[in-house]
Amino acid sequence: MSKPQPHIEIRLLGPLQISVDGRPVCISGAKRALLLTLLALRDGRSMAVDALMEELWGPDVPATERNAVQHHVTRLRASLGRESIVPSHGGYALVGATTDATAFEALVSDARAALRDGDPPRAAALAARALGLWRGAALQGLDSPSLSAEAARLEALRVDALEEHFEAALALGRHREVVSELQHAIDENPFRERLWRQLMLALYRSGRQVDALETYQMARRMLLDQLGLEPSPGLREVQEAILAHDPAIADAAVATVDGRRQELEHLVEQLRRDLRQAEALFASARRALDPPVLVAVPA
Repeated sequence: MSKPQPHIEIRLLGPLQISVDGRPVCISGAKRALLLTLLALRDGRSMAVDALMEELWGPDVPATERNAVQHHVTRLRASLGRESIVPSHGGYALVGATTDATAFEALVSDARAALRDGDPPRAAALAARALGLWRGAALQGLDSPSLSAEAARLEALRVDALEEHFEAALALGRHREVVSELQHAIDENPFRERLWRQLMLALYRSGRQVDALETYQMARRMLLDQLGLEPSPGLREVQEAILAHDPAIADAAVATVDGRRQELEHLVEQLRRDLRQAEALFASARRALDPPVLVAVPA
């Protein structure tokens, strides 16, 4: 009976952490940690030895370093399991492994889908789970040409997840709760216009129209000074809607409550009409069933 494939968990959204079947594993050596990360990001697909060598030692790597790659693979197998890294298409592939980066991307995609489907509570929960996977900078302490680009991509996706989190919170009427979070997010990502739009809406729905309009002016000045650009039409439309007190940007939660109140009022009125009709029918039936009263006439 063959030994079951161990489950390897690799956490990349912060300092590198590895576990095998729930047991923490320490990987010694920067090259070895880098090699494992490169393979982990391939999500089970192979990576050619030549590509691994260039990532580990640069473009002018001597051919003799092929033996070093094999040596590092052998040492990784000793820590992770003999069948964890397999030869594949002139390179190596990591099998039986999952990463928090892959889980994070799936959760963000699901959160977006939930918002499109009109399910902000689910979107909020999924975005919170996605952001909860982060423990620090992506691929922290690891350096190679492709990993630098991948770290930047993951960090940008983290901001996307923040925006989905804020979008769901606004849909749920949590505008006051997210104002300070949005301000902090903008400090770190000043060129993300969606964050500026969300902050304007959060302030406006909190009864702070003047602050919301000043936020637009701050965004405009920053974009002009730093990029030489005017705000996008979308951001300008929010400013115009705030000035006009457009009901379309009113608090979604309040609008929902108002709609439900109207539904309840309609239901109560319907019940009252039904009750009046029932009382009338009861009175009519009682008259029909009661025996006639005979009055004696004196002779």
